[in-house]
Amino acid sequence: MITHVAAAGEGRGRVLLWQSSSAPTSASAIEAAMILARAYQSEVESLYVEDSQLFDLAGFPFARAFASEASGWQDIAQADLEREIRFAGAAFQRQVLGAAQHATVPCQTRVVRDDPLRAIAVACAENGPWNVVAHAEPFGAEAERRLEEVFANVPDMTGVVVAGREGRRIQGPVVAVIEQLERLSSMQKAAERLADITGGSVKLMLVGDRPNELARIEGEARLLLSAFGDEVALETVLTVSDHVAPLAEALRRQRCGFVVAQYGGAVIAGSDALRGLTSALDCPLLLVR
Repeated sequence: MITHVAAAGEGRGRVLLWQSSSAPTSASAIEAAMILARAYQSEVESLYVEDSQLFDLAGFPFARAFASEASGWQDIAQADLEREIRFAGAAFQRQVLGAAQHATVPCQTRVVRDDPLRAIAVACAENGPWNVVAHAEPFGAEAERRLEEVFANVPDMTGVVVAGREGRRIQGPVVAVIEQLERLSSMQKAAERLADITGGSVKLMLVGDRPNELARIEGEARLLLSAFGDEVALETVLTVSDHVAPLAEALRRQRCGFVVAQYGGAVIAGSDALRGLTSALDCPLLLVR
C-alpha cells in the first residue's frame, strides 16, 4: 500500500490522533502527528476514547483502585471515575488544540466511550481510506499490543505513527527504511514530504538478510535514483533473520528526526522487533503497511 494521507477537505481521510483514557500522553507523538498533517496538507482529528472496559470494571463490587501509599486501596466510585476521565480528556484535547494552532493545522476533536480498537476502526471507516493513526501514548508494552490489533483490524488506514519513551528529537535526517525495491519510490516520497516540514535531509536505508540480494537491490536502487537525477544518500544494512539490532544501531548513528518503515515485513515483523527499534530511537516512527 502507498504511504498517503488525504488532504484537508478531501473527505477521504486524515491524521487520527488517538488517546485512550487509561494511558499517558506523549508530546512527541502529538508533534509528530502535526508534522505528518502539514506534510500532506491534511487535518487532524483528536479522538479521545473513554475506555468502556474501565467503567465495566468499576461496576464490579470487588473493584479497587490504589490511591496512594497513605490511603492504600479504595473503592472505585463511578462518579469519581467519570470526573477524572472527563478532566483528563479535556486536558488532552487542550494540548492537541494548542499544538494544532501552533502548527497551523486544521483540527477537530471528538470524545467517545467505546472499546479503543472499535472506536479507531469506526472513525477510520467513517472518513477513509487514506487515514494515518497517530498513537498519543508513549510506546510501551500495552501500545505494542494495541498496534498489532490496529494493523490487523483497521483496514481504512495506511499507517501508524508512534514515538518511543525517549522520543524527543524532531530535527535530523528523515530516513526511509526499505526492504523491497518496488517500495523505494513511495517511501522516498513520504520521507521527502516529512523533510520539507522538518528541514532535515532525506536518507534511504536498504535492509536485508542476504548479502547477494542486498547488493543486487542496492545496485538497482542506485540506477533508479541516478535515472531520475535524485541525489539521495543511500546506505545498506545487513540484518540477521528478523533481528532488528543492526538496523536500530544504524538508525541511532544517523540521529534521525523521523523514520519511515514497513510494518509486518521481514525486519519489523511484530512487536518484539518493534520494541527493539523504538527503544533505540529518540524520534517518531511512521509505520506503513
